[in-house]
Amino acid sequence: KGFGVRDIRTNQPVTADTLFDIGSCTKAFTAAAAAILVDEGKMQWDGKVNAYIPFFHLRDPLADENVTIRDLLTHRTGLPGVDFLWYVNPRAPREELIRKLAFVQPNAGFRAKFEYQNLMYVAAGYAIGQVAHSTWDEFTQAHLFAPLGMTESDTSAGVAQKAADHATPHEQDPDGTVKAIAWRDIDSVGPAGSINSSARDMAKWIAFQLGDGTYQGKRIISAQNMREMHAPQMLLSLDGEIPKVFFPDSMQLSYGLGWFVQDYRGHQLILHAGDIDGFATMVVLIPEIHTGYFAVINEGSLYRQVLSYQIADHLLHLPDAGWSDRFKKMQVEFRTEEKAGEAWQSKRTPGTHPSRDLAAYAGQYQNPIYGDAEIGLSSGKLMLHLQTIESDLEHFQYDTFTAKIRRPTRVTFNLDADGNVSEFTVAGIAFKRAPPGAK
Repeated sequence: KGFGVRDIRTNQPVTADTLFDIGSCTKAFTAAAAAILVDEGKMQWDGKVNAYIPFFHLRDPLADENVTIRDLLTHRTGLPGVDFLWYVNPRAPREELIRKLAFVQPNAGFRAKFEYQNLMYVAAGYAIGQVAHSTWDEFTQAHLFAPLGMTESDTSAGVAQKAADHATPHEQDPDGTVKAIAWRDIDSVGPAGSINSSARDMAKWIAFQLGDGTYQGKRIISAQNMREMHAPQMLLSLDGEIPKVFFPDSMQLSYGLGWFVQDYRGHQLILHAGDIDGFATMVVLIPEIHTGYFAVINEGSLYRQVLSYQIADHLLHLPDAGWSDRFKKMQVEFRTEEKAGEAWQSKRTPGTHPSRDLAAYAGQYQNPIYGDAEIGLSSGKLMLHLQTIESDLEHFQYDTFTAKIRRPTRVTFNLDADGNVSEFTVAGIAFKRAPPGAK
């Protein structure tokens, strides 16, 4: 069933067939696609990634030599998230994104710590396509959507928006105003989060996940690999940001293959959240009562968490845990933290000016992971060109300017010992000045 409206501007109702971007709930589909190939003997959970993707490399020699499909699917390679890479370059080929991983500095030891990493799922999906002599999108459509009767589901934002019944994403301004926003094209990282689906289709997926790998009498995945996907594979520290936001009241939290496995108030939940601009999703399985549910809202909101846990409490006959009030308090805390993070805007030093003439900042800059950037100069104003980002630069103080990347963001230039502009940083990412003649 659907509740509410698809678009606040038109008030068209949400139905059981309205398509929403399910975000990272896609990851369970990628794991399931791999399971099908494991059953066929064409892939192994512990098969080395470079056997399927010869150009796949990681900076850590130990990880580079030993990383497996299981490592990709359990977020244990030691690499932090580099989502800015695909977020600003939605048309980047998946192969290009995978090649960039070789330049990412790990911030944890190989298999030592859970580090949520979307591009590892891109790599897993790419490997699936290579093994199947197809693409992840085509394989998912043919081997999961079709046999499960998920006739409305797709793997592309462009395709979803052509459907007659699709939701529009929304966001809420700090003053509480809700407004419609554009769909975020994340097709380039499809295996990590680009599936679009509906309540009716996701009910079929949940029924399948609660079973032994068959659907309407047809074997799709072996019972053994269904159990493997739902089994704890990588332990998460309860002190981390993910448990704090998504899994409160958890006594133990692990990651399986495309699923979180949570001990919730003495019961096991197998679940995954999904978040992308203007959509918030949760898929929950409760195996002990053979029940599951799908909640999705076309607005990025913690209310998705409230719904998910209140439904679990109701189904498990647990006393009210006061989730609404608890998440309201958490939302206030997040907004306070967000305001604190923007406090720099009120600490501007007045009367300063750039160290050099503006023309000295203009030129080509490079980063091995994020690619090329250009600082342009037109009509006496600097401009930033970085993949899909194009923004004027407003002088803030000294050699720091501000760009508008969804919200005001600092761009700071550094000078070398000779006083030449040598690099700039934006969102904590450094772009080095390209040598003369570089393209």
